[in-house]
Amino acid sequence: MAEQAEDQEQEVSSGAAREPVMDVPGGGAVPENPADEDEGSGAEVGEFSASGKSVEVGNFRIFLDLRMPEFDMGSCKAYSADNLRRDEGNAFAVVTDPVVPTRQNHITFLSGMHMAGQIDLLDSAIAYWPPFGRNTMILFYEKPGGGRVVVGDTKKPTIDEHDIATVVVEPLMGVLHAFGDKGITHRNVRASNLFFADPLRQKVVLGDCASTPPGFAQPLVYETAARMSADAAGRGVGTIADDLYALGMTLAELGIGHRPLSKLNDQEIMDLKLSKGSFQAIASQEKLPLVLIEPVRGLLCDDPAERWGFNELNAWLDGRRTKPVQSNTEKRAARSQNISGRDYYTVRSLAQGMAKNWVSSLAPLRDGTVEVWLRRGLGDNDRAKALADAMRQLQWAGADKRAAEDILVARAIVIMDHDGPIRFKGFAAMVDGLGYMLSYDVQHGRGPQRFADVIVRDIPSYWFGRQEGYSSEVQKLQQVYKNLRYYIQQQSAGYGYERCLYALVRNQHCLSQLVEQEYVVEISQLLPALEKAAESASEDSWPVDRHIAAFIAERLEDDIEGQLLAMQNPSDEVEYSRAIISMLAIVQWRHGPDNLQNLSHWVARLMEPAIKVFHSKARRERVETEIPKLAKRGNLVELYNLINDEQERRKDQSEFVEAVAEYSEAESEVFDLESSGPARLELAEKVGQQAAAFASTMIALLTVSALFLMHIF
Repeated sequence: MAEQAEDQEQEVSSGAAREPVMDVPGGGAVPENPADEDEGSGAEVGEFSASGKSVEVGNFRIFLDLRMPEFDMGSCKAYSADNLRRDEGNAFAVVTDPVVPTRQNHITFLSGMHMAGQIDLLDSAIAYWPPFGRNTMILFYEKPGGGRVVVGDTKKPTIDEHDIATVVVEPLMGVLHAFGDKGITHRNVRASNLFFADPLRQKVVLGDCASTPPGFAQPLVYETAARMSADAAGRGVGTIADDLYALGMTLAELGIGHRPLSKLNDQEIMDLKLSKGSFQAIASQEKLPLVLIEPVRGLLCDDPAERWGFNELNAWLDGRRTKPVQSNTEKRAARSQNISGRDYYTVRSLAQGMAKNWVSSLAPLRDGTVEVWLRRGLGDNDRAKALADAMRQLQWAGADKRAAEDILVARAIVIMDHDGPIRFKGFAAMVDGLGYMLSYDVQHGRGPQRFADVIVRDIPSYWFGRQEGYSSEVQKLQQVYKNLRYYIQQQSAGYGYERCLYALVRNQHCLSQLVEQEYVVEISQLLPALEKAAESASEDSWPVDRHIAAFIAERLEDDIEGQLLAMQNPSDEVEYSRAIISMLAIVQWRHGPDNLQNLSHWVARLMEPAIKVFHSKARRERVETEIPKLAKRGNLVELYNLINDEQERRKDQSEFVEAVAEYSEAESEVFDLESSGPARLELAEKVGQQAAAFASTMIALLTVSALFLMHIF
């Protein structure tokens, strides 16, 4: 034991000397299998201060020059740390890669909790990390007392095969039980992630499971036949059965002293497991200890329904016989199906072959060769019928034949391997891993197009339709994905792939360029980050872009669909500006902080369109006078209420209507006067003529009367 411990310390120290400090997110080049990198080696924003080669984050001091590569998790690097609140005990920090999302459920579940069999997560914080020059999530763990369970190609097994049951299986079963009770999975169960809990090495503990997406850091051999063909970022959350499978591979690695099938590359491992089954693939290449054959066979069963569970493991621990696992290799066809010059004998291997040879897979599908192979070679009429239905839908396709052909290949792959990942022209992710795959693609330069193609073509819905029986996990996934197609087809802010990303990945930080460096995960962190961004914001920029709108829509409990609808038309400056101010005001009202002077002044500069909602010049001038005063108080709610005062708006509208009516009436009178002038002149002339005629007649009568009287008298 002492010699083993000494060897381990020398190995760790030499590793620390060789490995440079990670100074960029992603660690530079992203490995094809993140697990290969691993083998070589509280939720509040934390206070940060630096001194020499150490930094203080919250209650911990991290030493930048003291790397601990044995605790690395893929591209997430580990450093020695001191717990400033405790005099005893050693800690270490796992600095997560900011371009790879963490697992919030696990951080919440494990923080401050002691669980036998699982390394203690003391705390977590979002803090500035000098080598990155930006914020990221940092996890603080209690350093286990016995060091890493070293397993290397040149090492003998570090745990006696007869002690594995008590030293390894018992504590790991307790962990998986606890995770299962919470409805979550570990997805980082493997021999290289095991550490001795105590100096006497009587029990082991599992290492970190929260710093990377589920299964992201797992070697491919540890993934089930269903999940191993997915890209590392898209392997998905899985179920407890996936963790039990990984436990079986862990026992195999501990028993033989090195990673199973380590001499084969990933493609060769996949081919061997698909052709022989997982257990037979291991047994044919490695020499398993006799005492471990039974549990390894049971746990590596490729059929999840037949795979060993806790009852079988407990029976084995108690020395009781368990039901033997029948041969679970896939049914092989009598003759092969050829794709691109390669022969395939099982449906799952054919699905993988079609995914790898996308274009050349179309011909045997269209000419019915694959359908005939399913009926005659395998006697699988159900798959043959489903494939025939997919072919008929291709014939009904409209003008876009190329898209229809791609859909046919994607559906055919699902028909062949309905438990496997969704595969579409180089994209491969489990349904419960699509969100993590989208996050990885967006943050590593591939963009969202592959994800968008899968959703627009409705491949997940077809996958759901091919599932057999009832599954609560599948039902939950259907609820999550029911809105994705609608989101991806909308072009306005608050929708698109951005909305899908934040809907699918709970711990995805906001990727808006305004706040990305601040690592905003919770809605309460958004406005403080925007307050900082406001210090250098340009005069004509808006504090809400597509990412921020989508982030608010998913993280805010209030319904803001009305505001998103108003943002669909940026040319309507009045409604667009009011919608943005409204969203930010609701966030401040719900989550604070109370004083946001920089952001308030930024918003105040952009409120001119919103002021136009008032018709009264006097009111507009009064509002313009009030805006700077309220901006100094840093309250967005007051700024919004100023332009959205319903009483003032109704009064302004009423006065405007009255003014319009008065103006209309006056204008009508003017029009009448102007338009009736000639008629009035003609009438006046006629009346004048009549008056003149009457007057002349009267004068004539008077004259005649006077002459008559004079004649008489």
